[in-house]
Amino acid sequence: MITEKRQRRGERGAAMVEMAVILPLLLLLVIGILEYGLLFGEKLTIAAATSSATRTGATMGQEDTADIRMLEALEAGLYDQVDAGVLISVEIFRAVAVDGTKTADINTYDYFPSDLTCKWDPCPLPGHPRFGYGGSWWPEYRNTTLFPGGGGLDVLGIEVTYFHTSITDLIPGVERAFHERALIRLEPDTFGTAPPP
Repeated sequence: MITEKRQRRGERGAAMVEMAVILPLLLLLVIGILEYGLLFGEKLTIAAATSSATRTGATMGQEDTADIRMLEALEAGLYDQVDAGVLISVEIFRAVAVDGTKTADINTYDYFPSDLTCKWDPCPLPGHPRFGYGGSWWPEYRNTTLFPGGGGLDVLGIEVTYFHTSITDLIPGVERAFHERALIRLEPDTFGTAPPP
């Protein structure tokens, strides 16, 4: 009888030791799933919004409101889930058709959601007091002329830089800047606009 009690007490003690060893690992696993799940969800949201913005830009061609329409499409795709602490900058650029690398033609915009008239700096909305294109690739310089033998259309790229903040600081490599990029060829101008100078 005494040996049975000792044996049961010993089993309970062993179970406590096993729990003490396994519980921290189990908690770390749950926290890792949570951290990477939030990161993955944020990445998917931003990737979808970036793709939507490039599709908008492909149809805008040389219109002077092309950049602001792309930025508004990006913002709409974020569903108010991303704020100024997350979204660092957006680059609208001309890419090399063969491999998608950036050229020197880049417009860079910073996000300021507190400004209700235009949430981007500089603001690419013509007529706005802070109007500007943020770089050298103005919409009027974009090539939307389809050559008879093919080609001639610029490749539009958008790269979003954002910062993911860890909720626990326990998983290394989660809290840092990330990039999402999308590329698309501009739609040909079917209305006969002259090619850029």
